[in-house]
Amino acid sequence: MAYQLFTDSGANLSEEQTREYNIKVISLPFIIEGKEYATCSNEDMAFAYKALRNKIVVNTSAASTYSIINALEEELRKGNDVLYYVFSSGLSSTYDNALLAKKKLEEKYHHNKIIIIDSLSAALGHGLLMVYAAMKQKEGATIDEVAKFLEDNKLKLNHLFTVDNMYFLMRGGRISKSTYMVARIAKIKPIMHTDNSGKLTAIGKVLGRKKSISELIELTIKTIRHPEDQYVFIAHGDCEDEANYIKEELSKRIKVKGFYVNYLVPTISAHSGPGTLAIFFLGDERI
Repeated sequence: MAYQLFTDSGANLSEEQTREYNIKVISLPFIIEGKEYATCSNEDMAFAYKALRNKIVVNTSAASTYSIINALEEELRKGNDVLYYVFSSGLSSTYDNALLAKKKLEEKYHHNKIIIIDSLSAALGHGLLMVYAAMKQKEGATIDEVAKFLEDNKLKLNHLFTVDNMYFLMRGGRISKSTYMVARIAKIKPIMHTDNSGKLTAIGKVLGRKKSISELIELTIKTIRHPEDQYVFIAHGDCEDEANYIKEELSKRIKVKGFYVNYLVPTISAHSGPGTLAIFFLGDERI
């Protein structure tokens, strides 16, 4: 039976990518000064980063059960099965809402498969595995084969990142005010990842921005497996020059199928701030 792949805007994929790979996207809205934004157009992205730099709170929201039902039912009515690869349950209630949507839809669509998978991933880490899944679909893989691929590989997907200003981690309650103040004075930069529970966790710290970028590059080279067989995705919080520097340095030292660089969507940058840099790739396990 034909099937449709779904993800959400937490996957950070571009419109070009979702069109190319026939991936449907469910919106995770963000709110600035009472106005809700359902898309991540260039204009919305620029406005969100301007707000963040001015310390205006950018709130984020899960996809509602209602919106998930509406999106999936459009395909189920056509007789298609659906697979929804969801933004990490460690960062959002979207996965729980998706399970509730599945339960409600199965009452009506008894003969369709509705598969919901917790990516335990965020941003282009979530997106990278979704692209691989779509490639497998194009090659003729069944919905069950794609689902197995995602489950087998999601905890091999590494997310390495650093932030430029720990203020946003402090504001979100991830670090204390005293830790933030010490880090600010000493120019400490954290090295972080997304752990196996899908949460953002610190794995180290260095002094200064340059060292944090160098550490991301070194950890990537150390951890990536069979780079010649994979793509490396890089996300940035409105600091494209530094993201391209990472791409150039990695390309000098490892051979990969290709790189993809994109802005970090407000779903993530609202909590990590402008200047966030992240690298996504497959290893033997999460670092």
